[in-house]
Amino acid sequence: MSCELLSPPFRSPRDQAFVAAPLPRRLLCFLGRVSVGIEFRLFVLLVLFMMSLTGFAFESPLSMPAVQSIKAAKSPLTAITRAGDRLVAVGQRGHILVSEDAGKSWSQASVPVSSDLVAVSFASASHGWAVGHGGVVLKTEDGGLSWAVQLDGNQSSELILDYYAQRIGDERYPDASLLIEREKVLVGFGGTQALMDVYFENEQVGYVVGVFNRLLKTVNGGETWEPWVHRIDNPYELHFYSINAGKDGLYITGEQGMVWRLEEDNQQFVSVATPYDGTLFGSAIGSDELVVFGMRGSVFLSMDRGQNWTRLEVDSVAGITDGMIFDNGAIALVNLAGELLISSDGGSSFTAQAIIEPMPFYGLAQISSSHLALVGAEGVQELAVVATDSSAGESSVSLFESGNVAMNRLELRHVTQ
Repeated sequence: MSCELLSPPFRSPRDQAFVAAPLPRRLLCFLGRVSVGIEFRLFVLLVLFMMSLTGFAFESPLSMPAVQSIKAAKSPLTAITRAGDRLVAVGQRGHILVSEDAGKSWSQASVPVSSDLVAVSFASASHGWAVGHGGVVLKTEDGGLSWAVQLDGNQSSELILDYYAQRIGDERYPDASLLIEREKVLVGFGGTQALMDVYFENEQVGYVVGVFNRLLKTVNGGETWEPWVHRIDNPYELHFYSINAGKDGLYITGEQGMVWRLEEDNQQFVSVATPYDGTLFGSAIGSDELVVFGMRGSVFLSMDRGQNWTRLEVDSVAGITDGMIFDNGAIALVNLAGELLISSDGGSSFTAQAIIEPMPFYGLAQISSSHLALVGAEGVQELAVVATDSSAGESSVSLFESGNVAMNRLELRHVTQ
């Protein structure tokens, strides 16, 4: 059949073929009109055929275990934390890596999914959780060596719909019907909603947050989850990117410069105004300090639980992806430009540390009093961090106080080495 017979007349035969014909026939008609050789046309046919086979053979990453790879430690890794004496890092395609020797060598854990993982939290040396795309929640009880699925995005949607359907008409849940309709819209678009961060305050109580207002809590180690969508002031369903805790509360950061703080008396997350309207990727919490950071090198410090903010100046416009505050008040930040920025004066100034092989960084964890582990687009790096002591001439000293305390990436809780 000729291309002209595939549609009503148009001014251009080329338009005629492209508008009316199915994609493979449109492509072949175009190739024929420009006198492309028969070999190339057959090649295109073969490519289209293989694409159709791939479509039929697609299998969800939620049902495929992570592939073991000798290059996993050099593949993209998105988060890292401490689990007792171990380091545990997570990344793309379900990769989870464990180090028993302070980052000198790594082994790949057994993971039942190949979804991209973006965050990890340990409540103890043995019990930890990881979350990521597909709305997956993974749990380990052996310090990260093996993992099991506790929840996925499809189950989360069913959970949310059932939870609020049972509460329609209950005055304590005035928005139940609205929350059901919003969840139905998300389900109607297909796919699942990614989880972006996880925090566990102990082996039983924990939270996960994600895109489109995803917020769930467990009080039994993840065996069951309760939707907390009704417990946060987020009427526009902005995405959540981090959840973090300090001695003065639990904080969530997200889009449009938003920060939310959990009020203990009514168990409600209330919005905290910031002077920024861009995305905030995360927070770092010290004894009194609350630091939030995000796009375009934006960093803000509050000393009063978010009532007032001071912008901290860093000599970079790259997005800041992770950070931590150490016991002596030093602040460390990493960004997408492959920089590690250190402040030893409470944020008044930051110095970029020399890095031999920079890459876009996504996370960091403290290994010792003077060493950090950084993860990013090209895997994991160990870095010694030093700062010049002006009172000691040219000598260099460890930036961090010596001792046996390490700070978890997501939590203020200390893990003794």
